Amino acid sequence: MKNSKRIVSIVVALLSALSITACTSKSAGKDSSSMPEKKLEESQQDIVDRLAGEMEERKLENNTIDWFCHWDINPTASADKDIGVDLALFKAKYNGVIKYSQTTWETKFDDLAARIMANESPDFIPADDMDYFPKGAIKGMIQPIDDYVDFDDELWADTKVANDKFLYNGGHYVAVTRVDPSYIWIYNTNVIADNGMEDPAELYRNGEWNWDTFCDMCKEFTDADADKYALDGWYYENALTESSGLPLIDMVDGKIVSNIDSPELEKAQNMMYDLQKNNVVYPKHEHDWKVRGDVFGTGIASGLTLFYPIGLWAIEDAPSVTEPYGDLSAGEVMFVPVPCAADSDTMYVPSRVHGFCICKGAPNPEGVAAWLDCTRYAEIDPAAHQITMDQFQNDYGWTDEMMEMRDEIYARAAEHPVFEFAQGVSNDLSSITDNVIKNSMNPAGTSSWAQTVQENQKAIDFLIEEAQSKID
Repeated sequence: MKNSKRIVSIVVALLSALSITACTSKSAGKDSSSMPEKKLEESQQDIVDRLAGEMEERKLENNTIDWFCHWDINPTASADKDIGVDLALFKAKYNGVIKYSQTTWETKFDDLAARIMANESPDFIPADDMDYFPKGAIKGMIQPIDDYVDFDDELWADTKVANDKFLYNGGHYVAVTRVDPSYIWIYNTNVIADNGMEDPAELYRNGEWNWDTFCDMCKEFTDADADKYALDGWYYENALTESSGLPLIDMVDGKIVSNIDSPELEKAQNMMYDLQKNNVVYPKHEHDWKVRGDVFGTGIASGLTLFYPIGLWAIEDAPSVTEPYGDLSAGEVMFVPVPCAADSDTMYVPSRVHGFCICKGAPNPEGVAAWLDCTRYAEIDPAAHQITMDQFQNDYGWTDEMMEMRDEIYARAAEHPVFEFAQGVSNDLSSITDNVIKNSMNPAGTSSWAQTVQENQKAIDFLIEEAQSKID
């Protein structure tokens, strides 16, 4: 991939980085423009102002849009968190304000339904978690975006294929601004060296980072008596399953498809089952089903955890948030893609979209469309992208090696993304598939893949047929 296209992947990911820190925000319903934030440097603001003057302007009756989410899109989670270029552009062009209406991860669907029923709809919600489509369209919680955004326009040209994955009854229900890798493998370079292991980034560059080398490192590192476990977090099962090249639930030509009986998933799950026989996973079941320290990343810097599979957002954040992983500026923190099978001829990347949905009955959909314009203009302007690159390195401590690896993973994600659609189909299907994917590495007790398939395949097929009938 050309360097200019690889730069394009940098900018808006700053927004998804907010998801982990903003969950603790107490600013529900407040005008976040009144909260403290870290401003752009004068030269950076000049770039934003220049771009604001060049972009086509929409006529807005209202410059405030209501953001409904469990994390705040505004940079208010920590004093050293930078403002995103797209948000800066929205403010410069329209004096735009994003009002934060707070919900929780557990109640967001019920809370959104209640607001829609009360004729108090918010304006927009995130599509990043891949859980609002297609069920949000089926249940009338989100509306088509085509009346406000022309997806055939040049502004959206390089996202058209991704956007067309979210068609329902002829309309687009998600505005995809880019494809993101869902997970990366974070590690501390000092811990790797102290344990006499090869650097995973070097293994990747040599074509040797795969399930085999990964499993060997996990087994070598784990020492339950010393409270050392190779893996922690909530995402390793999904990441390894999707690294097979297939999701458990896919959408193909508008049809919901189950891959539970595919040889690819069987191979991945058998690998995971064999790996967990060595108890490489931190025993969350012995700690009220919480990760170590109840904070993502805990154990990486201290040498008690070898790998932390998680999204890039975990380290695309302020030093006050990334501290559990180590000192980024000192080169202590590094990451690699999710490993794939040793005999795979393709580096499959578990992926998701970064985008937005307009809520059913949104009072200011035109304002949301103006925001969407800003996200895309920020994506395609090289100088705007450089702002975010500078923020990562100058403010967050990212090294050149981290920047290069990030570009590499985004390039692979653009070539071979793997999207898991289970959460977007129905809550019942998501609940079953989540357990199915995790059974092979459940720290409280694993189940073989053959047993898991036998116990769940009929239920999955039934729920898919039920959901597909509504789409048809």
